[in-house]
Amino acid sequence: VVTLLDYEYPERLKCIWHPPLVLFYYGDISLLNKRCIATVGSREYSEYGKECTEKILNQIIKGNVLVSGLARGIDTIAHETAIKNGARTIAVLGSGIDCCYPPENQDLYDKIKKNHLLISEYPYNTPPDKDHFPQRNRIVVGLGDAIFVPQINKYHSGTMISVNYGIDIGKPIIVAPFPPGSDTVNNQLINEGATIADTGPQILNELNWK
Repeated sequence: VVTLLDYEYPERLKCIWHPPLVLFYYGDISLLNKRCIATVGSREYSEYGKECTEKILNQIIKGNVLVSGLARGIDTIAHETAIKNGARTIAVLGSGIDCCYPPENQDLYDKIKKNHLLISEYPYNTPPDKDHFPQRNRIVVGLGDAIFVPQINKYHSGTMISVNYGIDIGKPIIVAPFPPGSDTVNNQLINEGATIADTGPQILNELNWK
């Protein structure tokens, strides 16, 4: 475990709503204090959304850390893209640290546990709960230097909760554009002031990362 009083506890998590007093973890705790891109998105995704996730993360992940929530859909694609590219990734769980959810991500959970970082504010085999996932989202957003949204399908959704957390604490919200008429919220967020990015270098420039 790492607690709010420990040296390893990341300063950026102290700025979020109700910072977790304790984080349970497996793996490389030093990743909590590296440059991080938080990636959030819908569980149901299009082929275009998958391509955006992979292409853009491929261009920015080297030397940086990818943080996401191990959920179905965009989260899973983001973690897998980081691992395939030899980058480091952090998975924030909405269940206990010893409980993999969703169960079909067991292999991905095991890879991250062994070679990257799993964290949760819930101990042991605490089962997933619908109230845990918005709580998890605030940690994902808190750890990210920016929030990248490859695809968001609904305005009232877990992804939008993450976006609003990011806005509240002043994190850059970076959204991939979709073709006109697409059945997503991406372009609406861009119209409301989110930063548009369809290439990795645009994100790096936005953050002044070299």
